[in-house]
Amino acid sequence: MMHRIHLCVLVLLAATLSWPAAAVDNDNLFPVRVQLKWYHQFQFAGYYTALEKGFFREAGLDVTLIEGGPQIVPADQVLSGAAEFGVGTSALLIARSQGQPIVAVAAVFQHSPYILVTRDDPGIRTPRDLEGKSIMVEPNAEELFAYLSHIGVNLAAVKMVEHTGSPLDIFEGDFVGATAYTSNEPYILEKAGEPYRIFDPKQVGIDFYGDTLFTTEAFAEKHNDRVVAFRDALIRGWRYALQNREEIIDLIKNNYQIRADEDRLRFESDDIRRLLIPDLIEIGYMNPERWRQIAGDFRAAGLMAGDVDIEDFIFKPDITSGWVWVAYILLISIAVILVISVILAKFYALNRSLKAEIAKRSALETELKQLAITDHGTGVLNRRGFLEAAQREIDRANRHSSPISLLELDLDHFKQINDNYGHAAGDRALSMVADICEDINRSLDIIGRMGGEEFMILYPDSGIQGALNAAERILQSVSNKHLELDDGRTLTVTVSIGVVERQNSETMEAMMQRADQAMYAAKNRGRNLVCTVEDCVICSDESPQAR
Repeated sequence: MMHRIHLCVLVLLAATLSWPAAAVDNDNLFPVRVQLKWYHQFQFAGYYTALEKGFFREAGLDVTLIEGGPQIVPADQVLSGAAEFGVGTSALLIARSQGQPIVAVAAVFQHSPYILVTRDDPGIRTPRDLEGKSIMVEPNAEELFAYLSHIGVNLAAVKMVEHTGSPLDIFEGDFVGATAYTSNEPYILEKAGEPYRIFDPKQVGIDFYGDTLFTTEAFAEKHNDRVVAFRDALIRGWRYALQNREEIIDLIKNNYQIRADEDRLRFESDDIRRLLIPDLIEIGYMNPERWRQIAGDFRAAGLMAGDVDIEDFIFKPDITSGWVWVAYILLISIAVILVISVILAKFYALNRSLKAEIAKRSALETELKQLAITDHGTGVLNRRGFLEAAQREIDRANRHSSPISLLELDLDHFKQINDNYGHAAGDRALSMVADICEDINRSLDIIGRMGGEEFMILYPDSGIQGALNAAERILQSVSNKHLELDDGRTLTVTVSIGVVERQNSETMEAMMQRADQAMYAAKNRGRNLVCTVEDCVICSDESPQAR
């Protein structure tokens, strides 16, 4: 162990001493071509910045960026030798499972921007409504196929046609939808004033890496040090671009023939910062466990040709390759034992600190993903996830003047359930109610546990009568369900439900307050009832503790 650390120290010193010579040797730059996956836009700001600011040149690289498009497959370009690097999706795993020697170098986006956009037609309310219809699909959109398969869509019944590159084409001809990025197409559709609907895989837990830098096994093995140099210069470029957005927007406008105005580039940059989350996770960071989860999602959709060794799929820097090794040989002959000993101690302490930081970040990433939108006791959205999803539907209802209703549900005598049967029984009662709500309601309805024994359900495109019908079905299903406990006892649960329809431009908070009043009306009238605001008879001293 000490010998390996000793070696690493010397190598790092060699790299430090020899770096300036490589950085200023402009006559001996190594040529590198990069195949982008789409047209020039802020999506590739880190690449433009590293190129125009000289970060690639300082790394000893002469970089050429190749513009992509709706029919460009970066993996094909890299594997054919037309480029040394490419920007791909998480579908790189599928290519690897097919035997293609692809290596992931850095995951630039921690969250995938992939979504489906469709016309806001009455006949398209859920992804299943796409069966029997045509959608435009770009290459390597397999993660959307995994999403559709996950929610039960028959992919064979959806006609996939070539993507034209413009989301506006879904409003003409036979196309009803298209693959899209959250950072671009919503802006285009909003500016055009076209009504649309978004289906986001992240709402059902399909959350992949996005815009992953990759190369081939052969190139990574032969030019390991240059892959490291490219990756580090790119990360440096992204950091600069995010800190100097307006400057880089001007750079992109002036140096690249883009198809976007300044406002669209600003919209795109805001969304990309959300996808990178640079304040929490190092740009380019890849978690092997997350890649395994992505592979599992692809496998569940029947898209993997075989197993993938994730350790082989992820690029590994070889600190003993190339000129670094030569520098190490030169340095070791003149190293002083005392200097090495001091540096060894510092490096060992730094190594332990870095390992702890990596473990901490990995744990934080997992925790953030789990806590972000899901209530782990019931599997439905938590309060934060519900409010975020509900606000999106409120905004859509504002644009299209469509109705929207809200249901608030509270388990009756929940404290007595916990006291008489135990908290495990209370947890099972909550899960039972959540399962019934999911079984009865539509896939587009938004279900969330707001805390304790309280649930809320938002009904987009639904008036008060539709919400009342759903509420009655929930009420009957819960009261008719007998929950058998581990000790042989049987528990019968009832709920009190309040239902309201949105009035004019009412805020979500105001709707929730009225739904709460309606729910308390049901409590006051004897529980196990559905009430509207018109039924409210609330005493001024009514206390939530009376639930």
